[in-house]
Parts: sequence; structure tokens; C-alpha cells
Amino acid sequence: MAISITWGTKVINVPIDALEPVSTGIYKLSIDTFRLALKALEDDEDGMAFPDTHRHSTEVELAGITLARVIEIINGYTVTFADGQYLVTLYGANSNIPDVVNFNQVSVRAVTSAGLLVSGSGVTSQDKLDIASAVLDEAMSGHKDAGSFAEFIRKIMWRSR
Repeated sequence: MAISITWGTKVINVPIDALEPVSTGIYKLSIDTFRLALKALEDDEDGMAFPDTHRHSTEVELAGITLARVIEIINGYTVTFADGQYLVTLYGANSNIPDVVNFNQVSVRAVTSAGLLVSGSGVTSQDKLDIASAVLDEAMSGHKDAGSFAEFIRKIMWRSR
């Protein structure tokens, strides 16, 4: 069974078989996969006459940092997970889904990133060039520690004079 929408009541229905099993009684749901299913339902003949179910802001790269995807359920829609005693972890985006869940026996928790998805160190290529330039342009007079790389370079330069 797939995710469905009861258009008249604006209830988004999530059956248990639309969830990814993790272990006994524990499931997960990709928020991005969820929103794609909603978008497909909105594009169907039945859904085209109704308001959008959600607002989507994709990931954005900014200064070497990835700002996380955001999904917001809008226009009065709510989400109902098939009733039962199990846990659903929402992952892969920030969302307001926990705020619009119709409560039953299902526990729903969201794993949010607080807006940031850091890939690598977050240091940009330009940052690396700036750091290298600052190191190479540093005056050698301030680097006299025995055994340091700067001391080694100083000795090589002294010999070449």
C-alpha cells in the first residue's frame, strides 16, 4: 500500500509498508522520499484540484557548507501513520511533520540537522589558497624554533648565499 491523501479532510495517510524497517517495531522514513510521493499525488487527476500539501526548499551550498533541505506541510494538511505500536524516525531533511501528526499509538521522532549538513571540513578551495598564501608570505624572522621546518629552510637559504 502506498502513501495516500484523503483530499476532503486533508489527511495524508502513511501505511506501515511505506516505511523502511530498521528492526522489530522500529521504522524510518526519508522525508525527501515522502515529499516526492506527495508531489506525485498532487499531480494526479484527483489531486490537481486541491491546494499543495507542502512547501519544499532544497539543499543549498553556501561558503562550503550545505544548508539542509526543508519540507513544510502546509494548507491545513495533517499526517496519520497507520495505527500500531511502533516508532518512526523521520530523516534526511528538516520538517514540521511532528507538529502536524494525528496522534495514535505510533511514536514519531525527527532527526534534524539544525540546518547544516557539513560535507568534509567546510573549508573552501579559496580558504585553502588563502591559508597557503598567508603561510608562504609569513616573515621567516619570527620562526627560529630548533627543529622546525622554518629553521630548515633558513639553513638552506644561508648555505646558498
